[in-house]
Amino acid sequence: MPNISLTVNGLSVSGDVEGRTLLSGFLRDHLSLTGTHVGCDTAQCGACVVHVNGEAVKSCNMLAVEADGAEVGTIEG
Repeated sequence: MPNISLTVNGLSVSGDVEGRTLLSGFLRDHLSLTGTHVGCDTAQCGACVVHVNGEAVKSCNMLAVEADGAEVGTIEG
């Protein structure tokens, strides 16, 4: 399993994730940041939007490994 390191809401975090783990799942399941929701699971509704390196991204459509080294901001931050 790959290990990823990123900054979430100003805090450095890391964790082992499966290659297929979505960023939304990593935030909710590994970091207990439940403000990011998956409403439709098809990247349509926008309930999963977070900021990755200053850009709005649908976290249900992005793999957690793609956020390795990034700065992520959630509704909790």
